[in-house]
Amino acid sequence: GKEGMTVPRKKAEPQEAASIEEDFARLEGIMLLLVLCGALLQKKQVITPEGQSCLTDLLMDVILPSNIFLSLPKEMDWATMKNFLVAIVLSVAVMLGSTALGLLCYGRCQEREKKVFRYGLINSNALFIGLPVVQSLLGAPGVAQLNMYMLFVRLYCWSYGLSLYTGVKSDWRSSVRRLLLHPCMIATGLGLLVMVTEWPVPAVLTETAEYFSSCLMALSMLLIGAVLSHIRWREFFRPDVWGFTLLRLGVLPGAVLLACVLFRVPYVVTATCTLLSGMPAASLTAVLAARYRGDEELGSALVAISTVLSAITIPLWFFALEALERTAIL
Repeated sequence: GKEGMTVPRKKAEPQEAASIEEDFARLEGIMLLLVLCGALLQKKQVITPEGQSCLTDLLMDVILPSNIFLSLPKEMDWATMKNFLVAIVLSVAVMLGSTALGLLCYGRCQEREKKVFRYGLINSNALFIGLPVVQSLLGAPGVAQLNMYMLFVRLYCWSYGLSLYTGVKSDWRSSVRRLLLHPCMIATGLGLLVMVTEWPVPAVLTETAEYFSSCLMALSMLLIGAVLSHIRWREFFRPDVWGFTLLRLGVLPGAVLLACVLFRVPYVVTATCTLLSGMPAASLTAVLAARYRGDEELGSALVAISTVLSAITIPLWFFALEALERTAIL
């Protein structure tokens, strides 16, 4: 993220609070313009379906791993390691909690709809939207916590989450293998190795990774715009979609924030995990629905509506976090 958009993590004075709001307003404006560009490029067929798939692979296999590697500390810090462990524990709690919520709220729905709702609750868009937001607002410490949070989330979504659509009992062995071979996981492993050994990474490697990493915000938001260009406005009037969006963007992050306050979790971990748990439904919700005979239209609606409304809820959660920090509750 750009230095000017990285929020300082000391206690915010009134004038600094105003600066934070200005930074966030600028960030929201930048993201909105990039999303609109993505939607326009898709409408003009500059970004074709094949091109969108190629850009997604580029983001997942090169740009995100570069960003992840750079975000991890280069020196061993036991306080940081403790925070990493807390983030992992929170991610496990969020996955189990969202699974229970899905069973409670959607257990009696038709099978085609039930699998879509339940998968949408456990898998959020923590990378394409969450990572650029966390990087811009919390800097490298926030991204490092995000990487730890996502370790269990990826494993859970690739095993239990996928089994919701396929109906086949999850194969944890293949899920672990897939996790370990994923470029983002490899980058995390290399970053942790550098942190533990304190090996000085050659400047040519870090600077190359920085050039890749600088594309993160632009490419992520262009792809989100391309996805949202397919939105059907009549989907805004579906009550079940609004109910899901309330759970995805309101109840889950609210529960995480409350737990963090009660257990006095450090601010950077609290902010990262709260924001990530309040991200919109992942685009895979619709993709898997189409592939495994789920309700594809419902999947598209959940992704589109929750993504649009997250432009309102993400700032609200961040300002709530800042207010709690200023009052020394966090």
